Amino acid sequence: MSQSRFRQDALSIALNGFQNGEIDRRSLLVAMGALGLAAVRPGSAVAAAKEIVICNWGGAAVEAHQEAFGKLFTEKTGIKVVVDGAGPDTAAIRAQVEANAVIWDVTDGGMTDAATLGKGGYVRPIDYTVVDKNKVGPGMAAEFGIANYVFANVLAYNSEMTKGVVPTGWADFFDLEKFPGKRTMCKYVQGQLEAVLLADGVAPADMYPLDLDRAFKKLEPLLPHLIFWDSGSQSQQLFRDGEVVLGNIWHSRANLLRKEKANLTWIWDQNLLFLSAWSVPKGNPAGDTVFEFINSSLDPEGQLLLLRSMGGGPTNPKAVAMMTDEDKKVSPSTPENAVTQFRVDPAYYAENEAEIQNRYLDFIS
Repeated sequence: MSQSRFRQDALSIALNGFQNGEIDRRSLLVAMGALGLAAVRPGSAVAAAKEIVICNWGGAAVEAHQEAFGKLFTEKTGIKVVVDGAGPDTAAIRAQVEANAVIWDVTDGGMTDAATLGKGGYVRPIDYTVVDKNKVGPGMAAEFGIANYVFANVLAYNSEMTKGVVPTGWADFFDLEKFPGKRTMCKYVQGQLEAVLLADGVAPADMYPLDLDRAFKKLEPLLPHLIFWDSGSQSQQLFRDGEVVLGNIWHSRANLLRKEKANLTWIWDQNLLFLSAWSVPKGNPAGDTVFEFINSSLDPEGQLLLLRSMGGGPTNPKAVAMMTDEDKKVSPSTPENAVTQFRVDPAYYAENEAEIQNRYLDFIS
């Protein structure tokens, strides 16, 4: 859930940037292709023998994939790349596999979805004899998914409201004397209770399984001071309007806020990292050729364009090495921004998210 919501939010950021003249059309299209956000071309949902069909969460133009992934891949192999923007919902993937009627070759559903579907036997193991694990960082190549970009939840703050005092981690999120005022958290649980437990002194190595009772006990006194956001734009607006002093929000939105006003910024301390990922439905029409496409898609150039327009961090270490100083300021991928980083565990949520989400919603309501 978190990956798909971030992906849709990243599209919103890119489109707003284009409309405001902050990025040009080519940058928009190429970066959207790198993210896997493009519109379905009419009649392209069924793969021909010489096509790779990608399913992602929709977007503005199929040309994005053709520019970032498809054009080069077609030149090398003669195989077309087409895009279905219907959204790779896990229920849809299950239904296609069970009906022996799979129409997608690769889906951009995130590492949690890949793990969930892999456990159920609905997706294929990634063929690492074709896909080069060295194109992604440590821990980003799993049995049923490989990370194509990363994003993070960060502690954002209004430096005017904090009178210049800079928070140093999630413990400060709970310090009402040091930082008086409202805070904001997300209604969706991934990356929320981890921050609460880090604030309560839980060591990263001891995070999972989440101690829900401990997290709710820590969070309960803060409830009167919390506003829960439902979308990235809402989290941004809460800071614009001065309604909150601190917030657990996506780094991409924090970056946009800082571009608007220097006093609206964030810290990388204890940022919570998420992996998005490609996965391959069992019985995909293009067969093993899909792994050649996945391998090609992990090249660094498109990942850098994605970072610059929408904030998704590169998974390819070569892309990190190619970053400018400005890139490094906004990417969760760099070593300097990952010193105290905590990686949210997709396998844990693949097993437990529904139960935890329900308990979390019951608690905060």
